[in-house]
Amino acid sequence: MRHIILTTLLLSCTVGVLAQPQEPRIEPDGRVTFVYADDTASIVQLKGSFIPKKKKIKTPAGTFGREQVYDMQRLPADSTTWTFTSEALPSEMYTYRFVVDGRPIADPANPCFVRDVKDTLSYFIIDGETGGYYMDRDVPHGKVERVWYPSTMNNMAQRRMTVYTPPTYDEAEQDSFPVLYLLHGSGGDETSWTDYGRAAQILDNMIAAGTIEPLIVVMPNGNASLDAAPGESPYQQSEPSALNITSMLGKIEYAFVPEVVGYVEQHYRARQSKAARAIAGLSLGGLQTIYISANNPDTFDYVGLFSAQTTNLLTSKRAKTISNIRNKAVNLMNMTGFQFDFLSGGKADKFSHVQIYEDFETKLAVQFHIKPYLYYIAVGEEDFVLKLNNDFRKKLDEKNYPYVYHPTDGAHTWENWRKYLVDFLPRLFKNE
Repeated sequence: MRHIILTTLLLSCTVGVLAQPQEPRIEPDGRVTFVYADDTASIVQLKGSFIPKKKKIKTPAGTFGREQVYDMQRLPADSTTWTFTSEALPSEMYTYRFVVDGRPIADPANPCFVRDVKDTLSYFIIDGETGGYYMDRDVPHGKVERVWYPSTMNNMAQRRMTVYTPPTYDEAEQDSFPVLYLLHGSGGDETSWTDYGRAAQILDNMIAAGTIEPLIVVMPNGNASLDAAPGESPYQQSEPSALNITSMLGKIEYAFVPEVVGYVEQHYRARQSKAARAIAGLSLGGLQTIYISANNPDTFDYVGLFSAQTTNLLTSKRAKTISNIRNKAVNLMNMTGFQFDFLSGGKADKFSHVQIYEDFETKLAVQFHIKPYLYYIAVGEEDFVLKLNNDFRKKLDEKNYPYVYHPTDGAHTWENWRKYLVDFLPRLFKNE
């Protein structure tokens, strides 16, 4: 099979370093001025990640609030121009969009944008302690590739992953590198961590600063139904969706080590030891991380859960029940030739790998008996998965399983997940 590799150039789109977008205008004190020109608009509003949510309600599951908008003002001397200036903002990457007569649009004057499921959002970065990690600095840059690899999942011939190799990878041809497998959340894909997560910039800047050692980072597509990001596959046509139920049936976890890890260790100079492998994921990717690592206790020495979805409807007991029903149906089908719709035939069988979720307590005991070097859990105090994480930590505490807990403020957002990556990376590969 021919493997197609697309090398992606990292285009500079950050403020005040290598490129300066027209809008928004960032003042020295951190205030940001947004400008929108439209001679047909009646009402122009601004939505953004920097705008506090209103009517926050605290619940045992986390804090929930309603998104609010700011009204932009028409300039008195110019009936076509609308403007708004924020208060001074802390260093961070912020996303925003305009709402023009009820219609959301990205800022046409800002070339910097990211996709969030179906939405296109403009962004800007305020330099400083936090945002500085996300800037395109004048430092050596690693290479980001979109890589197709062979797959058996759902009758797909191949699936796509994103691979970051450090700046020294092509120079030091005799060197091998540790690997972090970095998973996205529901609604995301193999582009999420490099686009919205700024993973390549974070890695470039931290390697250049000597904060972390050079490493390979693999960001696979964790959506079991799609072979690649929506609109970027020659084999499937699909629309982005925040729902990812098919990826909670064990298929990703089952195929991960033989297909993803196997491909990486065959095609890259990756160190092939437990001490040189890490895996981490956000939200749904956190759920997949839990079960990939628990089902492969000898594979990963570093496990990171970022706002993890720590459980789903397929508990160990339910998974075992489904497996039993499926096995009986397969036996009956083989004896009688009768077809069951839910089996869908062969590799596309929806429930063929739910055994991944069976006997979780036993698998977890084996994993911690072997002792991962680091088991890391990070979650925000306003995150709706906070209770799930607290319940999971209670389970670990009851068995005296060691882990590092990194509680923060904030919610289920990229603002937190980027920070968790920055905090997680320097902890890796300390026992090689």
